[in-house]
Amino acid sequence: MSSPSQSSPDPETSSPDSETHPQPHRWSTADLAGPTLIFVGGFLLAVTIALPTLLVGGFRTIPLSTDFTTVATADDATIFDRCSLGTRSARTVGADLVRQQRVVAVQPSDEHRVTLQAGTSIQAETLRIDDREVDPGDPRPGADPGNQSDDGSQPCNDATVNAVKDRVTLDRKNALPRLAARGASEIQYDSGQAAVLVPDRRGVTYLLPFDTETADREFFDAVTRTAVPLVYDGDTEVRGRDVARFRAEVPDTDLAREALGRPVGTNVSITRPASWFGVGDTSRPLTADLHHRSSWDLAVDPRTGTIVDATITVDEVYRFPDGTPGVPDDFELPHLRATFTYDDDTQARMTDLAADLASPILIWGRLVPIGTGILGVAALLAGLILINPAWLPARLRRQRDAKTVGGQPE
Repeated sequence: MSSPSQSSPDPETSSPDSETHPQPHRWSTADLAGPTLIFVGGFLLAVTIALPTLLVGGFRTIPLSTDFTTVATADDATIFDRCSLGTRSARTVGADLVRQQRVVAVQPSDEHRVTLQAGTSIQAETLRIDDREVDPGDPRPGADPGNQSDDGSQPCNDATVNAVKDRVTLDRKNALPRLAARGASEIQYDSGQAAVLVPDRRGVTYLLPFDTETADREFFDAVTRTAVPLVYDGDTEVRGRDVARFRAEVPDTDLAREALGRPVGTNVSITRPASWFGVGDTSRPLTADLHHRSSWDLAVDPRTGTIVDATITVDEVYRFPDGTPGVPDDFELPHLRATFTYDDDTQARMTDLAADLASPILIWGRLVPIGTGILGVAALLAGLILINPAWLPARLRRQRDAKTVGGQPE
């Protein structure tokens, strides 16, 4: 007869429940830490790749909120005195001029295109007549009692030398005209006349594209409505900001022959007696046409395409057609001769604008991806080490094992 101790079964080894229903395994925090860190690291690396390609691409387009004003001044300029149209002889006067231009985004605009409207005016601040400084609005010889010009459109002693309104639809990425599908390119030279359409417009005018390359391109001149080469002219610095210089030369253009419109305050042709022009003492009528040429020196922030500084030289003169009897070949009657440069406030505003446009690109395209990339790699490595401690360096493994032997250090 066997003893009870030999016949009693061991509940821990013979229980059928323990063989068919093992205890469920519960994930501890330590078990989940590794996979979680790997997931977080992978997500951060995906963000690092996506930010520069997806999000930042939207910052490299002309903003739909574009709205800026530039002011350029010209001292010791020479302008034609329109009041002399009512006197016996032509007269030019010295002047201090201000060229103001506002560029603002209008409709139609969307995610792919933006329409810019630019209003440009040149105003006389002071005139110098007979070695005296006078106000442009003061009465002068030739002004009629009604203070009107000879055609009744504008007072001859109005301070406005000329004014133009330009409207153009641009591609938001390359800053070039995008005139298909309701795009616009029209220039209004006189508020009393309809705008002139420019269906074949090419080149940049008021801004350049983001990430501007130092390569030649085309520049559109709103006065002559022509596209001319815009040539890279080296690098320089404006208010501590590195910029690229570009230069455009607009060749001599007969504005009357080309029928290019008449800017406010401008006669593209003048017909007067020869004696009025000072080329004889006869009353024989002669007609002189207005010729325009100019040069543009632009300082462009290459990261944003913003023009932060500009020097604009304008040379407009009246000339007779070649071969006009009794007229010297070199005869010129100046209409506007001036060199305009951005004033200090404009340089400051435009460099600040360039910095504001570049900041999101710097933050989201460089700084944030660097940070997320570093954190992503660190999280990924930490997760792999937690899953497989064998990845730890030998020295750290020995220290880890020493702390876990018997629950106490060796």
